Amino acid sequence: RSSDLQPPLTELEPLSTQLKQTGSKLRSTQSQIDNMTTEIAEDKYGKDGELYAIRDECLTIQQGKYEYRLCIFGSSSQRDTSSKSGKTDLGKWEDIEIDRETGERTLTWTEGAKCWNGPKRSATLHLTCGGETKLLTADEPDTCRYVFTGTSHIACDEISKAHNRL
Repeated sequence: RSSDLQPPLTELEPLSTQLKQTGSKLRSTQSQIDNMTTEIAEDKYGKDGELYAIRDECLTIQQGKYEYRLCIFGSSSQRDTSSKSGKTDLGKWEDIEIDRETGERTLTWTEGAKCWNGPKRSATLHLTCGGETKLLTADEPDTCRYVFTGTSHIACDEISKAHNRL
């Protein structure tokens, strides 16, 4: 008889519940993947999506009496280390460009606080290939124009390998 081969309903209920929960988790995970794929495809994270891995990072360096802070997709600032409060706005995130000959990434922040008798402050970060995302130098070559160098894995691509003969 076929009724002898069917398990009792009490045995099927937990399996049915587990199947529903697994299906719900699968849909949620697929939704997260779709959202991430859409975000990367929007070029928000750079032409090749390279900024996605460091999208929430802020990089800091102390140079002389100042501490500089550059936040990817955020703001940049300068703080006098002898002062307990206050900081100077060096600009808001603007863009990333890739040098197609060297692989260097140039990240920019613009529209910072206006300088006394000068332009609005801005910051530029030149990133080259390196195993750690960090700032190496900070400089102010022109009034209220700040230039930083650093390294990051986001600049390690075929272009930088060829340029550096790796």
